[in-house]
Amino acid sequence: MFTLLNPLLIWGTLLGAIPIIIHLLNRRRFRRVEWAPMRYLKLTIQRNRRRIQIEQLLLLLLRIAIPVLLFIFLARPLVNPTGLEDWLGGGGRSSHVLLVDDSLSMGYASGGPPAFNRAREVAGSLINSTRDGDRCTLVTTSAPADPVFHEVEGTRRKELSGDALLLPRTETHASWPSVLEAVDGVVQSCTYPTRQLTIVTDLRKAGWDGGVTSVARRWAEQGVHVRVVDVGADEIDNVAIESLLPLDRTILAGAESRWEAVIRNASSRVMTGAKAILRVDDRPTELTLPEIAPRQVAKVPLTVRFPGSGPHDVSLQIPEDELPGDNRKWAAVPVKDSLLIRLVDGEPSSEPFGSEVDFLAAPLSIGVGDAEAWRVDVVQEDDFLSPRLEPADVLVLANVAAPNPEQAAKLAGLVKGGMGLMIFVGAKLDIGIYNEYLQRPGERLLPFPLKAQVDGEIHGLFIEPVRPSPIEKLMDLKTSALDRVTAKLIMAVDESNPVEPEKVRVLARWNDPGRSAAIVERIVGDGRVLLWTTTADRAGNDWPVEPSFVLAIREAVRGMARPTSLANTVTAGDHPRRVVRSSHQVANPRVTPPGAGEPVNLTAVPLPSKSTDDSGPAVAIDLTDTRRAGLYRVSWDEGPVGSQQDVFAANPDPRESAMDRIEDKDLKALLDPLKVELVSVRGEGVDAFSATGREIWHQLAWALLGLLIFEPILARWVGRSRSPPAPRSFMWSWHATSS
Repeated sequence: MFTLLNPLLIWGTLLGAIPIIIHLLNRRRFRRVEWAPMRYLKLTIQRNRRRIQIEQLLLLLLRIAIPVLLFIFLARPLVNPTGLEDWLGGGGRSSHVLLVDDSLSMGYASGGPPAFNRAREVAGSLINSTRDGDRCTLVTTSAPADPVFHEVEGTRRKELSGDALLLPRTETHASWPSVLEAVDGVVQSCTYPTRQLTIVTDLRKAGWDGGVTSVARRWAEQGVHVRVVDVGADEIDNVAIESLLPLDRTILAGAESRWEAVIRNASSRVMTGAKAILRVDDRPTELTLPEIAPRQVAKVPLTVRFPGSGPHDVSLQIPEDELPGDNRKWAAVPVKDSLLIRLVDGEPSSEPFGSEVDFLAAPLSIGVGDAEAWRVDVVQEDDFLSPRLEPADVLVLANVAAPNPEQAAKLAGLVKGGMGLMIFVGAKLDIGIYNEYLQRPGERLLPFPLKAQVDGEIHGLFIEPVRPSPIEKLMDLKTSALDRVTAKLIMAVDESNPVEPEKVRVLARWNDPGRSAAIVERIVGDGRVLLWTTTADRAGNDWPVEPSFVLAIREAVRGMARPTSLANTVTAGDHPRRVVRSSHQVANPRVTPPGAGEPVNLTAVPLPSKSTDDSGPAVAIDLTDTRRAGLYRVSWDEGPVGSQQDVFAANPDPRESAMDRIEDKDLKALLDPLKVELVSVRGEGVDAFSATGREIWHQLAWALLGLLIFEPILARWVGRSRSPPAPRSFMWSWHATSS
């Protein structure tokens, strides 16, 4: 079985009739004249006539075969072809399910239209070719359980093919195990027992894994016929922004915040002199990117200042390349106007700098940049976790005697939620209670168990070279600045057997013979705990009067404060939720999608109330469709408070930026035992799909070359045999007569 890739050229084989026509035209009738010597010639010709006829016939057939073989060669025949020309199949009625990949990678364009354009055209052509009795279903990978249309009669194929051509592209990721599982539900709901599934995709490796085997085995048992149409390009060059993240934990209004963009140049060309656009609330600033070598990654530092508190957005855009969808990243940033630092004074005093927290309050009361952004709140230890108090971003326990079990449990919950906790030891601290309540499984806050307070003069401390660290800027100081620090009382800790050692780091050590820990960090959920093994006042050391102490405290607070939440920054295709807590009625929720489209109405769903929550009733506003990358602006009305708003950022899925293709054999191995037919798209429009198979053009080329060489040899041989030498007696008689 074979087919032709260029079927129109097969008409050229008719030129094989030219040698026959020439032969017929050259035939002439001669008047026969009998003369005596012809008798000897006739005898010779009669003896060789059969051989001469066979040779002439072979030469004619050879000359016919040359143009015929030439045009068969140009028509490019395929042996054992497979293709979409038989997509409809034969037999009775069928249910056809068409799955179109609309993920980010389908926007890749290399010297032509994007793969998604070809996918839509193929889908429209296939649907337009369905029979009246068949039923059609169209599904996309971004919403596999929600068909565009389902089980529609083939009589409406013109309308349905138009719907396929209007499919929108998304920036989602196609995770094929979950996609095929969802499509299986659609396949099982089909009406007719004969079910055919056609998958139109670019066959990028990202998203394909062994999770597809179970559904493939199920379809093989049920006799589902599956075809995969490859519309992707072979090129894999791509430049993408992998991430756009803040380096500072807390972002405050009016203060500069440090950000970092990671750009991957997964192409074969050097990226040099490229310009990027940094937008803050849609205010653009042009930047020059550093040179990025092929197949390399660059980290680009950025500085951003947000003018006020509330919801803001920032984005970075690099020049477009073959895949424009991953050339921009967004972040939705809820900016706070200030940072609340609550100091719990374990030993209050009315004397200047006589209190336990006075040497902490002084450096922390200095504003940041143009904003008075740090608020310091000093409380007593008996009521530092009162629900009447505003939640703190950093809580400092300075020589606090002992938290009770309820306070310890609440502290653990606050730290897990992101609050920073600093603990300074002192003479009042109860070591046993701290170890009992702050070392409980599931609520562990102390980096190491406390052992005992140790007296003795220690000169100097050194900073451990670990990064990132809340106090890493101390490493930039001269050694003499820390050598001047003198400690008289420190808390020894047990470092021998740490629990969850990957979450514990010693950031600084004392310059004593045992290199005792000075500052120790534990990561707990989204928060951090910093244990200082000396006092916050001058009772245990003279560090509070050193300039390096001001830097250490400020950097520690900056590095461990409650982080600015990026919960509103999601991946395209996610379903984020905005929870509104208000005593007023929440009405008219709506969202404006990317591209300044028309607002879409949403639904506010009341949430069950909790007896421990006194912040008012809560309603949830869900964004059900974020498949396009960009900013989604949500607004709602809140009674007399008026209109409120928030912003969400949906970023393209970074997994889709990997353009490596999956090999046919690897795909068939993943889908085994399901027999899959693979078809490759080579053009556009109705003829966009063509057959694939084993081409035999090289065998035909060798055969044609052989004929061209053999034809003149055979012609020369036949020409000689048509003029045989005359008998000697005849030649002698002819010469004698002539003389």
